Amino acid sequence: MYLAGLIADENAMTRQDLQKWVEGAYWYMISDYTVPWIAAESKFGTELAMEWIEFDQEFIASAGWATLSSLVSIKPDDVLNIEILSGLLDRVDREIHSAQNRVRYSMNGYVIATGSYIKALNAKAIRIGNNIGKVNVNMGGTACKVPLATQYIQKVIDRGNLGKKRKIARC
Repeated sequence: MYLAGLIADENAMTRQDLQKWVEGAYWYMISDYTVPWIAAESKFGTELAMEWIEFDQEFIASAGWATLSSLVSIKPDDVLNIEILSGLLDRVDREIHSAQNRVRYSMNGYVIATGSYIKALNAKAIRIGNNIGKVNVNMGGTACKVPLATQYIQKVIDRGNLGKKRKIARC
């Protein structure tokens, strides 16, 4: 499924296809990367992301937050609902430390993405990043680490990339 996501045609994907993919995401590499990339590039990205973040299933909720991160990285600010995205930063501030494991990781990524790709929300994302501090996520015995949101956003600023959008969500 991971490789399928790299070659999938987001314009051919239906809402039902994406829902089936997220429900079948049995590994975080699929739920946090493959599905969100395709969803964000599709015409259903925003509505699915907003639905998925409300799910009790960890991988689906995580996919929702990761889809939001992908959306802010590729969509022009003038087509994004900055007010809703700002409110979601407040939600992360309130809920991140009590959220499920992978959801914590994706919420932290959302703070980083919002602070890196949306200039109007940069200062707020840094403030939220300072509030939440270090986010603990069980990375399953890997050497992977959870980035500190404020440090990551500062690296983006230092590179002169604040607000620079990507062409596609997929890597």
